[in-house]
Amino acid sequence: MPRILFRHITADLLRIKLLTASVLVAVIAFGAAIRPIMQNLLGADDVIQYVALASVPMLQFALPFAGAFAGTIVYARLAADNEILAMSAAGLSYRRILMPAFGVGVMLFIVMAVLVDAGVPRFWTSMRMLITRDVTRLFVSSVEHGEALAIGGTQLYADEVAVTPGSLDGRGPATRLALAGVAAIEIGSDGRPTTEFTAELATVDVYRENDSAYLKLLFKNATAYNSDEGTLVYVPQAEPQPIDLGKGIRLTAKDLDFSGLMHLWNNLDGYYAVSEPRTRTIAALAARDRWQCVERGLAAGALKLVDVDAHRAFEIRGARVEGDDRLVPRTGATFELIELDRGGAGRRASVSEAILRQAVRAGSGEVAFELLASADHIVDTRGSTAGRWPPRINGLSPDGCAVRDRANDSVVQLAAEAAQFEPNPSEARAAKAAAAAKDSSQQMSNAIRLVRADIVARIVQRINQSLCGPLMILLGAVLAIRLRGSNPLQVYMLAFIPSIIDILLISGGEQMLRDGTSALGIFVATSGNIGIAVMIAIAYRRVARN
Repeated sequence: MPRILFRHITADLLRIKLLTASVLVAVIAFGAAIRPIMQNLLGADDVIQYVALASVPMLQFALPFAGAFAGTIVYARLAADNEILAMSAAGLSYRRILMPAFGVGVMLFIVMAVLVDAGVPRFWTSMRMLITRDVTRLFVSSVEHGEALAIGGTQLYADEVAVTPGSLDGRGPATRLALAGVAAIEIGSDGRPTTEFTAELATVDVYRENDSAYLKLLFKNATAYNSDEGTLVYVPQAEPQPIDLGKGIRLTAKDLDFSGLMHLWNNLDGYYAVSEPRTRTIAALAARDRWQCVERGLAAGALKLVDVDAHRAFEIRGARVEGDDRLVPRTGATFELIELDRGGAGRRASVSEAILRQAVRAGSGEVAFELLASADHIVDTRGSTAGRWPPRINGLSPDGCAVRDRANDSVVQLAAEAAQFEPNPSEARAAKAAAAAKDSSQQMSNAIRLVRADIVARIVQRINQSLCGPLMILLGAVLAIRLRGSNPLQVYMLAFIPSIIDILLISGGEQMLRDGTSALGIFVATSGNIGIAVMIAIAYRRVARN
């Protein structure tokens, strides 16, 4: 094909393609901004920025359709003006006549590959950060929709909210929220609620420093329930721990490029969807080991508990575990609690019941126990008979109980250890902790499966999304030549419908793969491109033969 003819057709294809893509992107990007605008998640100053950011991800959909339209319009005009017939009569094969469309298709493939792998993930992340950076607007939106706002490990709900400006000199809060009808739930590391607050009124102070945001909550006339201690208290004023919102958002597979996806595949231990059940698995395995030591010590007749921080030691004699954490006499009506002094008995107390509850040592995060017992009178072997037994003793650990450090164990090692445990019938509480470890390890394994399935889904989707662009432009060009004399818009409709089906199949196959990697999901995601390639081959064969 003469170079001037190749350049002329290529220039026409690019001109129409860019013009069509610009119109499509503008319409789709503004459409993407409608939902956050309606939910009051975007201010007037943020709309233009959000639309500009959304334009890049929307290109992955606009470019293929624009390519199909450009191929149809340009080659339909050439066919209607008999220029295709003239080129064929001059000795040019239809393969060479279609070479400009093929060349633009190759360029489109390169652009699409870079766009869907590098551009789209980064701009999706920027769009999410733009919406979530203003916690004030997020909370107001949540209250208006009757929803709870999850901030860190706290879920906050309110019936009414009023926003007041904060300090302008940077010394006080940047914004203050006045809340009415407030409920808050603090979630522990094991995923269970630890403390629940309800209050008539509350304030939320938002502090900003170095692009970070911190929330300080203050409840007035509050009722607090602690599930660990089983206590319900009323306080005129409650102040939970400040919440650090951090500088960013949690990145998922959708927000990573190919190198990031491969790094995530090989380093799943630190990924939040896996690390949370992994942390619970480690804690449950440590609790299992501790409870084994406790129950074996009690079965032997005496359990020695030490508090390293306070340099104290205690001994429990003649007791057994009943239920989750109750200590009851093994025989008779009472059992003994002994405070050891220099290796010997110091104070003794006889009790009918006590609570040995699992807790977490502050600072180290290690599994420990707290002993709750009530004894009106104790006997001091050193001569005194006055006093009461301490109602709560914290930070206790079974003496000589070695718990292996599992912090560096892989998820495979943790899952194998949790699955191999065979509980002893006499160690019911250890068996329960082992069951919790097994359940957490299954959640961990399931999270790994879903994350890796998501990675495969993203890679398959990006490959097929990159291929659909050049296939669509070739389909439009071949159909325009094949249907010479037809209305160009009718021809484009024949190319548009398979293109829509292709995009839907890519999206449907991606969703199937995110639920679990399968050959069927890959086939569904790829079948649209295969179908378009078959249509191109059939139409080209008829054009070349006739």
